[in-house]
Amino acid sequence: MSHYFENDMDLKHDPHELRFEINQKKYCLKTDAGVFSKDRLDTGTRLLLETLLEKEKDPVTTLDLGCGIGPVGIVLKDQWNTQMTMIDINQRAVDLASANLKRYAVYADLFCQDGIQEGQYACIVFNPPIRAGKKVIYRLFQEAVDHLSREGRLWVVMRKQHGAQSAIQYLESLGCSVKKVNREKGFWIFTAQKKSTESSKD
Repeated sequence: MSHYFENDMDLKHDPHELRFEINQKKYCLKTDAGVFSKDRLDTGTRLLLETLLEKEKDPVTTLDLGCGIGPVGIVLKDQWNTQMTMIDINQRAVDLASANLKRYAVYADLFCQDGIQEGQYACIVFNPPIRAGKKVIYRLFQEAVDHLSREGRLWVVMRKQHGAQSAIQYLESLGCSVKKVNREKGFWIFTAQKKSTESSKD
C-alpha cells in the first residue's frame, strides 16, 4: 500500500482540484491520488495556517517541511514577504506543488528529498506525517532544530492523541523552549525555539 510520505510514481492518477479559503482569500490547488489530504484541506493544516497568519509576520526565511501539494507554502508565500523553501519526499506531491506555485505566480525553492539537508530558517512549519512513525518524525524534529536560525521558531501541529505531549518533551530534550500556542478540535499547535537564543516574541 502506498503512503503519501513515500514515492510511488506508478500509482493510478485521479487528478482534481482542492478548494479552500484562508484569511478571506480563496485558493484552488491541483491535487491527485497518493498525496496527503488529497480531497480537502485537513483540519490540522488549516488551524496551523490560521495560527501562523495571526501570530507570525514576514519571517526572513521560511521552510515548509513536508509540503505536500503546497497549501502551506503557497498561502504563506502569498500572504507574507518571506523567502520560501518547500521540501517533500513524495515526487508526485512535489510535481503538483510546482504546478500550484506557477498557478499563483509565487516563487519558492522546491525540493524532492527526505528531510532537511542544508540552510538556516527563521520559521520552519511542520505537520508531521504520523503514519511514517515516531522514529521518522523525531529525526525530522532533530533536523528542524539543527536548521533553525539564531532566533528561529519551529511551528508544529499534532493531535493530542497522536503524541503531542511526548513530542513537546522530546523537543525540550533537544534544548528547546516549547510554547503551546493554540488548542482546537483535538489539535495542539506549539512552537520550539533554542533556549539560548529564545526571542521575546509571544
